[in-house]
Amino acid sequence: MDNKSQLKSVKSTIRFRFCPECAGKLVQEEISERLRLRCQKCGEIHYQNPFPATALICFNDRGELLLTRRSEPPCVGQWCLPGGFIEMGETAQEAALREFKEETGLEGKLVRVIDVASKVDGYWGDVVVIGFEVEVVGGKLTAGDDASEVGYFPLDDMPEIVFDTHRVILDIARTGKTEKI
Repeated sequence: MDNKSQLKSVKSTIRFRFCPECAGKLVQEEISERLRLRCQKCGEIHYQNPFPATALICFNDRGELLLTRRSEPPCVGQWCLPGGFIEMGETAQEAALREFKEETGLEGKLVRVIDVASKVDGYWGDVVVIGFEVEVVGGKLTAGDDASEVGYFPLDDMPEIVFDTHRVILDIARTGKTEKI
């Protein structure tokens, strides 16, 4: 590729400045038509991958949607679907149910995968969000973890959902239509 401006650059969300293998300095180089981080000392390429996360769609018997109000950055005080990042050593399904319980106090059973949505260059960097539908099987509705409030809302009278990926997943859950690729 001749025009360097067309190269996809490593974003300002670089998590490493030094190689975690040998402590050598990381520099950007064109590798496979992208700017990537390579260690000047050992030559190791350090790929910047998106963070995997979950978002959960949960309706009550009246067809109202469960939302959480954020108490931690980003977007403190705004509403979103329950969910969060997948941690090392857990599956996407385990993470979804863990986040659901941590944020809402409810125990859930996963019903289906709705779809996957991506956000490039957001607060945490690039994120890939797996949307699940969940059914409540126990627990008591109470805000916890990074949620200051939780509640069910009618679809025609609910607060704005702050995250683009959550809105995409909700639209797919409501319509059953995914975007054509």
